[in-house]
Formats: sequence, structure tokens, C-alpha cells
Amino acid sequence: MKKMLCGLAFLILAAQLPLWSYDQSPYYLQVVPEAIWAAATGGGTWVTEIQITMIGSGTGVLYGYFYYNGGQRGPFLLYDGLEQYNSLRYTNFLAKMKALDGSFEYYGRVGALEIFDVYAKPIAVQAKIVNGNYGKTLPALSYASAANSIAVTRPMFIQDLAQDLTYRTSVGIFNGSTVTTYTLRFTIVNANNVKVGADFEKTIGPYGFMSFNPFAEAGVPSGLYNNCWLAISATAGDSAVPGVFCYASGANNYTNDTYALIARPRN
Repeated sequence: MKKMLCGLAFLILAAQLPLWSYDQSPYYLQVVPEAIWAAATGGGTWVTEIQITMIGSGTGVLYGYFYYNGGQRGPFLLYDGLEQYNSLRYTNFLAKMKALDGSFEYYGRVGALEIFDVYAKPIAVQAKIVNGNYGKTLPALSYASAANSIAVTRPMFIQDLAQDLTYRTSVGIFNGSTVTTYTLRFTIVNANNVKVGADFEKTIGPYGFMSFNPFAEAGVPSGLYNNCWLAISATAGDSAVPGVFCYASGANNYTNDTYALIARPRN
């Protein structure tokens, strides 16, 4: 349903967006790269809070999808009649999805969200992932911006990867394409521009989601590393928009406090 609404407006908007920064501009379809409802290491529960603000004029009708490792759920009607500059807020978005989709177990899941207005009215979405007094903010990204997703000719990178006594890092990827399967190559680079471990690849189909430990994938499951960054490029697929949305999540080994690390364009 949502894919049929792009048309000429999609092409004009995508052509106008630069590749020098990821883009959080209001758009009718927003991607939240990471959403979670799961037990936290050391106690408590991670949940994703979501605020949705209607930027377009008139009233909107909002739907949501959830993409996880192994499938997708939705679309489900979130709200009918949100007026301009009014906002919705959910203290646990996946619990909201569970209320709309009782046959599926959302607890224990991590994945990506797509939130959209069926009339193509621009919206803004902000996520906050929390466990008690700890948490991180995570902006939603415009589905239409080439600056937000990896594809052939559009490499990206993520800074501040670490695996040491204080911090650990995980990476998540979501393929926003309806038709294209991508193969991504990952390289961890240290502060002296030396590769850490080996390159590794992930192949992800349309609407696929996966998360992983980049150091384990690079063949260095033990050892202390910090001040690293992750180079990501597409070795197979196409250059269409959108491609694959990527993020990393850092966590403190002692407090389990978490940090959002967003992918950015590398060209």
C-alpha cells in the first residue's frame, strides 16, 4: 500500500537530497533502524519509546510495520485522524504492535520499524530506547533520502566501534528495498588505518533485518579494541533508493547503558 504512494514526489525529493549527511527531514515514510522489547543483560527490560508528529496539513492516518530477523509484521493501523502539529507517543511501541497483532510474540525481539501516513503527509518520528534510567535516542530516517542507506556506489561508515573492558558493540542492518537483494562487505579499521580481523560479508533480501557482533564476524571474538570504525560497501545489488539502513549500538559492560551509532555516507 505505502509503496504505491511514492510517484513523482518521491523522485523529486530524492534528487534534491545531498549525500553529505544522513537525513531526518519529515517525510511520509520514516524508518527507525532499531526497535526492541527484550530483557536487558544485568536486569530490567529494554523498550522503544516512539513519538510521531504530524507535519503535513489536514489529518493523517498512520500505519506501522515491524521487520525482524526472519520476517515482517504489518501494516497495522496506529491512528486515524492525527491533525497537523499534533503528536502521538508510545512508551513501548512493540507492546502497541502486540496489542494490534496478538497472534505474534513481540517480546524478546529486536528489529526495524517503518511508520507511514497513508495519504503521503510528511511526519517526523523520534525514538528513545530505554531501560529504567539508562537509554539512548535514535532519530527516524527519511525513506526517500539516498544519504540514509547503503547501495552500490553509496558506501557508508560507522564510527566509535569498541570491544574492550568497558564497551561492546553490535551492528544491525535493514534492507528497505522491495525487490533487491544486497551483499554488503564490512571492514573494521583501527585508529592507525589498519584492518582489524578479516573482511566479512552479509547478504540480505528485500525487507530483511539482521543484527550481529562485528568483531566476532571479523574473526576476533576475543581481544581488546577501541577507537575503531566500520567501513560498509555494497558489492552486489543496485544503486536504487532506498538501499540498506545500518546502525550500531554501543553498550557499557558495567552499567549496560547503550549508545546509538548511526551510519553516514562515505563519499
